[in-house]
Order: sequence, then C-alpha cells, then structure tokens
Amino acid sequence: MNAGRGRPSDPEEQQERKARLIEAAHNLLTEKSFRNITIREIASEAGMQSAMISYYFGSKEGLFIALLENLSTQHFSSLEHLAESGEPLKGFIFATLEHLKNNRIMGRFLIDDIVGQPGPLGERFIELFPKRMRAFLPKLIAQEQALGRMRKDLNPHWAAFSLMNMLLMPFFAEPIRERAWDISKQDVNSPQWADHIYQMFIQGVEEK
Repeated sequence: MNAGRGRPSDPEEQQERKARLIEAAHNLLTEKSFRNITIREIASEAGMQSAMISYYFGSKEGLFIALLENLSTQHFSSLEHLAESGEPLKGFIFATLEHLKNNRIMGRFLIDDIVGQPGPLGERFIELFPKRMRAFLPKLIAQEQALGRMRKDLNPHWAAFSLMNMLLMPFFAEPIRERAWDISKQDVNSPQWADHIYQMFIQGVEEK
C-alpha cells in the first residue's frame, strides 16, 4: 500500500487525514447534493484511497455527520460570549447571518437531503442545529426580558422561533427571494440586512 495514501499510525496525522476528508466533503457539497456525491469523489478530492472513509468514519453518512458536528461546534462556540455582551440579540443576528453566508451548503443540505429524508443523517442534523438553537436562543431572549429590554408577556420559545424564521428564510428560499422579491445575495450578506432584521425584530418586542 502506498504509504502516502494508506493509514498513518501517528495520531496527529490521523486527525489531519480526517480533517482533509471532512474538508473534501464540504467542498463537494457546494457543487452537488449529498446523495449525488460518491465515496470515490470524496477520496479523490482529499488525495486518499476510498477505504479511508470507512476506516475513519464508518460510511459516507458518518463522514457527513462529522462535517455537521464540526459546523455546529464552530457556530455555537461563536455564540457563547453573547450573554455577556451589551447587545446580545444584535450580536446573535450578525453572527448567525455570517455563519449562513460562510456555510451556504447548509441550505442545500437541509433542502436536498434532510427535509423528507428520514434517517440518521437528518436526525443528527436536527440534534446539532435546531435543537441546540432551541436550547440556546430562548434563554438569551428570557435574559433580555429579565433586564427590562423586551416585553415580559412574550413567550421566549415562540419569539426565538420567529427570529430564526426571519434569519433562515432568505437563505433557504433563495430562488423565491431573488426571482420574486428581487433581493440579491449581496443584499442578505450585507451588514445593512443584519441590522434590518435586528430592527424589525426588536421594535416588535422592545419594552415601551
């Protein structure tokens, strides 16, 4: 077996190989759906043998679950400091839109391969993103209510869901956004759009 393409024994090198496979999967997902990506394509993109995917992740699905886990860890790590910031909801909106801008595969992945496709991959996606957000965002809103910056009669759970819809819809309904509403990718990637979402949300929940 070619030593450059086989199984390294060094733990650090193994981690580097796993990272390359995850990056390869991410790159290919920008071009096509999960179902249409082959193990051979991933291995070729990473410069490895196809058997390495099974060796490190068990299956193609296991590799994409690892990709989702990485993206989830990165995103929620970036949100940890928000509770102590001066404008936590504004910071949350800007951080979430930045994450969506830098990971446009999420819309393709959700629409093409999660909605209506029951299975371990879809279940893991729900655990890593929507359910983690369900645990995080209502607490942030409840904190703002406790500080007197938002109406106390609002249900934090429902308010959090409404905010997520405002953030996600423009990305996941891209053809409708562009063709019907004439709102471009540049528009929704701009700081002005993030501030627009913040103002639209906060003016409806601000304590008078």
